[in-house]
Amino acid sequence: MKIKSLVEKMGGVQRFTFEPLIPTSRKSMSKFLDITKEEFSDYLDYLELFGGETGFIKEFKLTPYSDLPEYCYPDDDIPVGGNIEWSGGDLGFFYGENINYQKNSQISERLEKYKNRIPDNFLPISSNEFGDLICLCTQGERIGQIFYWDHENEWDEEDYFDEFGVQMPEEVKFQNIYLIGKNLYDCFSRMIQNLFFADLRSILC
Repeated sequence: MKIKSLVEKMGGVQRFTFEPLIPTSRKSMSKFLDITKEEFSDYLDYLELFGGETGFIKEFKLTPYSDLPEYCYPDDDIPVGGNIEWSGGDLGFFYGENINYQKNSQISERLEKYKNRIPDNFLPISSNEFGDLICLCTQGERIGQIFYWDHENEWDEEDYFDEFGVQMPEEVKFQNIYLIGKNLYDCFSRMIQNLFFADLRSILC
């Protein structure tokens, strides 16, 4: 599996509990996405190999395809909190689906928590210490792509209606979302090691 080789090359992963890895099976993921789709193979391979509650041992920064979100308001009609440029973020720890994981590490629980807060057909697969999500698109033209959801710039349908007098179109819900990978392998490949933390560790050690 190519994702295994890449993860090992990047220094490996570990559970945040520091306990042994517990895989998430493809079968358990079938209730969230079509496990036969090639677009999800890297992600499903990762979960089967390493499982949820895992993150990289080394510090890495995500690299977006653009510093602007997937949806940008017209220049003459930008509301407060619109067209916010990328401010940086990391991958955090993966969710999974296994009875041995903590409740807030279960994909099913996270999906319920963020229902109506993330776009349709988005699956939360990871979160970081900032409260931001990493999401996988499960259907449509963006299928298989990996996105960063910035909670600081989260959209609000009531605010949008008050501002513009119409219901918020689905595409506007991408105002706080940044493309970070065409698939999980691509996302990992584009990540840059945070050398500041690497150098700091070497000094402390």
